[in-house]
Amino acid sequence: MVKENMHTLLGIAFVSGLLLLSGCTATSGQFSASRAASLRRRILLPEVERIQDGVEPETFQKVAIPDRAMTLKEAAAIALANNHSIKISAEDVTIATGNVGIARSLFFPQVSATYGYVHNQMQPAFVNPDNPLMPPFYAGEKEFQRAELKAQMILWDFGKTLGTYRQSILAGEIARLRSTRNAQQVRLQVAEAYFAILRAQKARLIAEESLAQAEAHARTARSFHGQGLVDKSDVLRADLQVAEVKQLLIRARNAVELATSGFNSVLGINVNRKTEVVDTKDAPVASPGLQDALQLAVDNRPEFQVIQKSIRIQEEALTVARAEHFPRIYVGGGYNWTDDAYRKWGDSHGDLHKGAWVGEVGIAIDLFSGGRTLAKSRIARARIRQAEAQAKQLCDAIALQVKNGVLGIAEARERITVATKAVAQARENLRLVNNKYRQNVASSTDVVDAETSLIRAQSNYHSAIYDCHTALARLVSATGTEALVAEGPGPKDEKEKREKQK
Repeated sequence: MVKENMHTLLGIAFVSGLLLLSGCTATSGQFSASRAASLRRRILLPEVERIQDGVEPETFQKVAIPDRAMTLKEAAAIALANNHSIKISAEDVTIATGNVGIARSLFFPQVSATYGYVHNQMQPAFVNPDNPLMPPFYAGEKEFQRAELKAQMILWDFGKTLGTYRQSILAGEIARLRSTRNAQQVRLQVAEAYFAILRAQKARLIAEESLAQAEAHARTARSFHGQGLVDKSDVLRADLQVAEVKQLLIRARNAVELATSGFNSVLGINVNRKTEVVDTKDAPVASPGLQDALQLAVDNRPEFQVIQKSIRIQEEALTVARAEHFPRIYVGGGYNWTDDAYRKWGDSHGDLHKGAWVGEVGIAIDLFSGGRTLAKSRIARARIRQAEAQAKQLCDAIALQVKNGVLGIAEARERITVATKAVAQARENLRLVNNKYRQNVASSTDVVDAETSLIRAQSNYHSAIYDCHTALARLVSATGTEALVAEGPGPKDEKEKREKQK
């Protein structure tokens, strides 16, 4: 009867395992296909066009992308929801939380249960070799079941379990702090990519205006040459300037495409999307002093807490390593059960001693481990010293980042002042040179030089504006607080924006 029941159970288990395996395989295959399709949508250009036309939404997006030029604040919100490093750091927090649960479990009893079905080829028996005619004395059944329930709990291990748990708690706190810092760094990356687009767009606009000026000058030079007022060299010089500005425009258009793709990558959206951003013409208002900025960094940078907790983790690791020199006191117990009738005692029809309880209190100690425990203690001490050195290095790096941000803002503001005057002077100089050329007083080279000077002055001005915003974003990241950020430009009507650009 037992044999038939066990064979039935084994058959059911085998069939269930096959069904479960086939179901898991199908589910895994469906998941892999869905994931592959989602990844393809991030790369293929036709999918992007369909997304932009509203035919198919981007399933991997968590925040809707506006169908207009977005502000820096909107871009940061999109990045915080979609950026890949944000998702990775969030999973690090989840993993750290799970490790806390694993470490906490060491404080509770470890309970295990086993069950087995034993089938012997022959029934165990003792035979008297001196009397082969005597019937064998059977010592066990040919088939039987057995089960065991065990529980064990550490009562005291001289701080090893507690140190491991504290390490996991600190690691979880560090993971959350690093996630916060990662979000700050993503904001910086968004700002840098945002103003990189604006810088590239201004370079393209300047190149377009310069091309129009160069072509107008070339037409004037050809007209004067036809009238015999200038040499052929003036026409060639003007045409050469047109060709150079055209190459500049080609590079500027390509730079806009690359900057937009880089911006999309930081946002965590398809890199081929035609994303637009709102322009700003003014320098940021915030301009903190070095002392105030350093104090903000001390109060707000998550790394200050990270380095302190990192040192504490290594100190707990030293406690854990030292605890391995001492014994572990534990308590345990269990219950053993078997239905082998030959292992019973007493009346053959009774169930005496079919199951038995076992209790245990013990001490365990590693007498010799080949120097492993001592080596762990040495490593823990070295890591404490290493963490302290890294903490000092990080403090120096934070101070340097803050100072770079403050000096960067100050430098950009001075450049804006100088570049503003330079643009006005370059425009006036080009106007005067063009008038002289029409009067046949200046040469074509003078006009080209004046156009080049205006291009350079305009480029320097816009670079100073965007460098000032970027320096502020870096200072915000260096101080670890958004308190320095002034309100950015709001959304503008696209038609009005295009008209202003024209």
